[in-house]
Amino acid sequence: MDHTAPLILPSLLASDWSNIGAEVKRAEDAGARWLHLDVMDGAFVDNISFGPQMVQVVRKCTDMYLDAHLMIHRPDHYLDRFIKAGAQNITIHVEARYDTSVAETLRRIRAAGRHCGIALHPSTPFEAALPYVNDIDLLLVMTVVPGFGGQAFMEKETMPKLAAARDHRDKHGLKFHLEVDGGIYTTTAPIAKQHGANLFVCGTSSFGPPDMRQSMSELAASVA
Repeated sequence: MDHTAPLILPSLLASDWSNIGAEVKRAEDAGARWLHLDVMDGAFVDNISFGPQMVQVVRKCTDMYLDAHLMIHRPDHYLDRFIKAGAQNITIHVEARYDTSVAETLRRIRAAGRHCGIALHPSTPFEAALPYVNDIDLLLVMTVVPGFGGQAFMEKETMPKLAAARDHRDKHGLKFHLEVDGGIYTTTAPIAKQHGANLFVCGTSSFGPPDMRQSMSELAASVA
């Protein structure tokens, strides 16, 4: 996919987990092409969501592209499990603890034939990603503090960083996607797009409304 083409990614975190297969199908029927999977370990972030088994369950339910965001410490330790589960993009945090290193973990993701990404906490500057930007397919700028859905979009703290990432990418002829996650609605997605984002993770704003097809359509129209 073109690294500048806008795309709405529903976040499974906001779905009804009591009926996960139907929720995945609801996203697919609503026009989703990628599905965002927020993995939280209760240590790196103050919440626990799900792990590789859930990714495996989702993989059995759909052919959608699975975008796994590992908000966990030691992602290198758990990496093979997420690869085996069927995640097609695996994004790791620069701020996490590693048995090896960020660079080695990205290398292993790539060697497994998967796409790889780097994620930045709202308080982490873009410069922290610079050692890795030549080796990634995606840079995720968190627009809320990771861990919980339903938070307000942190425009002042994160949009200058997103713009800096876009400018660096374009200046150096790089091709990675710019993804935003947190507080993304029809009112905030256009702001993120203006600053360079092309992938918009939408939890409450996509799965929340009863008519998901309409909500996805409105979100897509806001960044068209």
